[in-house]
Amino acid sequence: MRKTVIYQTVIAMVFLFSAATGRAEDITQQTVYTIAFSGIKIADAVFNTTVNDGDYRIAADIKAAGIGNLFTSIAVKVDAKGDWKDGRPETREFDLSYRDGDYARDYGAEFSRKRVVSSTIEPDPGPRGDDWVEVTAKHLRGVIDPVSALLLPPSQNPCQGKIAIFDGETRLNLELASAGTKPFSTKGFSGRAVGCAIRFRPIAGYERMDDDIEYLANTRELVVWFAFNEELNVYAPVTAQIPLKIGKLTIYASKFGV
Repeated sequence: MRKTVIYQTVIAMVFLFSAATGRAEDITQQTVYTIAFSGIKIADAVFNTTVNDGDYRIAADIKAAGIGNLFTSIAVKVDAKGDWKDGRPETREFDLSYRDGDYARDYGAEFSRKRVVSSTIEPDPGPRGDDWVEVTAKHLRGVIDPVSALLLPPSQNPCQGKIAIFDGETRLNLELASAGTKPFSTKGFSGRAVGCAIRFRPIAGYERMDDDIEYLANTRELVVWFAFNEELNVYAPVTAQIPLKIGKLTIYASKFGV
């Protein structure tokens, strides 16, 4: 199965995005992230967010900027659409296109009232092995897509609780806890960032014996830092270090909500 460390890296990165709100007026913003692996830049991610009368859309284009032939063939496109209800996003549609050389996968899911009503993977991955944890109907209730997952509403302590995520194949939980604050500045923001320690909990739609997933699930070093976007009235990620078995992935917002 190719959904190992590279794909898990991309999914983790996809959680970091420009957020949306439910105001009536139109809002258009762009956030740009630089992704580095063990200190070497490997990709750029551009997230464009539009909001129109309570509907939001987040479109992301992630392309490798690697060294020689390393990582250079990876390209990811993400499209998330939904409604903003009671200060939180509610997904309607989520699509993710992943390309790595000749390898291609397209993931899609439709949601209604926080429940997945349909999902697709193309091409069909075929029969799963004995170690595969099947996704069942009970796993598809009360969930959100991975792009909209880390829209944190304004609060004295936004880093708390659990987020249930479905990405078209995998069902997982993110458990949040406060990790303090620190100064942060970039184009579009200058102030303090709030840290969230995050525990990654795979639930279904993965292989039990996958070393990369097991490593990420057992780490206590995953911390994501959020900045408050005043126009959008949400906390959105600005920087993170994601520990992987083969090294550390660093994500940094070079442009935030401009």
